[in-house]
Amino acid sequence: MARGMKVYTGENTPLSVGVLSTLYRTPPQKVKGIGTGAAYAAGDAFGLTNEVTVPVKGTIAYITFTDFDGEAIQKDIFFFNAPIDPTADNDPYGPSDADLKKWVGVASVFVYYAAANNQVGIAYPALAYVAPRGILYYQLVTRGADNIAATYEPEISFVVV
Repeated sequence: MARGMKVYTGENTPLSVGVLSTLYRTPPQKVKGIGTGAAYAAGDAFGLTNEVTVPVKGTIAYITFTDFDGEAIQKDIFFFNAPIDPTADNDPYGPSDADLKKWVGVASVFVYYAAANNQVGIAYPALAYVAPRGILYYQLVTRGADNIAATYEPEISFVVV
């Protein structure tokens, strides 16, 4: 809808509507704490807790997961609006009850686009959040048997509106 466009409410009374959001893209960052050469099992924490600077309020429109190792295994990303105690890398994912009180939502990356040597995963969660410190904390969970080769750690980026 264009800025300043009139919308009729059904009572012949116009309501002005404006576009108020801007696009914010985070730079790609490596997922911290990935154990290279280690076999993961479905449900394991994939790396450590990560954080990303974002606007205080927004909606995660999409997530890009760059899979340099080309495994294309689903990743669930658990988001929190305050620091949490991480589950150790390669351990069964299990946030505490206290950490769940900081929970914002979950996004799943399960659609991948393959290239010859790598893949890009995309998620479109439309996940609204409030991050009082301007930071979202997140931890990934693998849903398969990853085994990441050295120097092939994945990167992740977010687009927020």
